[in-house]
Formats: sequence, C-alpha cells, structure tokens
Amino acid sequence: MEDSAAVGGIRESLVWLVVILAMTGASGCGSSSDDGPPPAAPPPETAQKLPKLPPGWKVHHDRSIGFAIGVPPGWSLDSHAGKVLIRSPDHLAAVTLAVDRNGDALELPAGQFATRALAAIPGFRSQLVPSKLKHFGGTPLKAVQTTATGSTKPGRVPERATLIVLRRDRIVNYTVAVLENRQQAASKLDRAYALRMVKTLRDEPVQDAAAPGSL
Repeated sequence: MEDSAAVGGIRESLVWLVVILAMTGASGCGSSSDDGPPPAAPPPETAQKLPKLPPGWKVHHDRSIGFAIGVPPGWSLDSHAGKVLIRSPDHLAAVTLAVDRNGDALELPAGQFATRALAAIPGFRSQLVPSKLKHFGGTPLKAVQTTATGSTKPGRVPERATLIVLRRDRIVNYTVAVLENRQQAASKLDRAYALRMVKTLRDEPVQDAAAPGSL
C-alpha cells in the first residue's frame, strides 16, 4: 500500500471527516422561522438489539455517544472524544463513524447529507465525485450509500471511498466512511468485512455516566 503514507493519509482524512460532518449537518438545512410550529419531540429512544454476530466477532458499546457495533477479529477500534476509527489488521481499509443527534443534521435529507460528506473528504488530489445514491440494506436503520474513487495527495495511492448514512428518524444520524486501498487486492476482502460490520451498527441511548465500551 506504500503502507506508511497511505495509512497515514486514510487516518488523516477520516479524522478530518468527523469535523466536516458536524459542519455539513449544520449548514444548508434551510432557515427556521420563529413564526412556524415548534419541531416535534423525538420519539422515546430504546436500544436496538444487535444481530447474531459471526464467530469471533466482538461487540463494542459506546454509551457516551450512543451506539453498538460488531467488530471482526483482529480489527482495532479507537474511540476518543466522540471520534471513532476502526482499522483492518493489514491497514488496507479504515472506517470512521460520526454520530449526530442535532436537529439540523436530522432535517437534511439523508441522500444530500451523504453526497455532501463524501465530496468533502480531504486528502485527495481532486474533489471526490459521489456516485448515484443506492439503498444500503441489512440494517433496521434507514440507510443510503454513495461511492467515489480518487488518488491521495501523498503517494498518489488509488483509493475507493464509500459513504453510508444510517438514520433513525428524529433521533440519530450515523455517518460511516470506508476508505480502502484499491492498489492491493486484499483490500476487497477488508471492504467486505467493513460493510458487513456497518450492518451490525445499532442505536443505543446516550448515558453520561456509562462505563466505557470494551471489545
């Protein structure tokens, strides 16, 4: 992968994406009017049950930002200050997760949110051009996905980016970005694991005093 440069580029791009997503959710959602009716209160939030995981997978709970996910064997998960980064054992693929419970983000159509976020991923030689939106199945959350390919600024490494928005109406918006190195054939298997992992993502209510999640 020209490993050190490519992995570093993935990590930097995904960490910056978490920041960009916050701005994406806060912009372009339309102006609110003081004369309009107040927004409807969100429905009661209950924890979603995780599916049966493949052998060897482990559950990670993070009640500080509200999610649970299954993690494949050997994959590392780092969650710090609301930023979640998950990487494959060979570092040919990396996944980031951003959680947004802001009303503005939830008002923006999921498809529009996805294409904006994907186009905003930094670290590429030219701006990524999102593909046509597709339904992302296998999850109880409403989900769409879009993809793009490009070359990184450092090393000109060819990569594919997949941006998935998973939403629970009026409650939470999950944005997942998957970056893989298209230069290495093994990354195809990593991407398959990553997408299967995303299908296990579930909403859990935030608990301020919750014990830290663990693998």
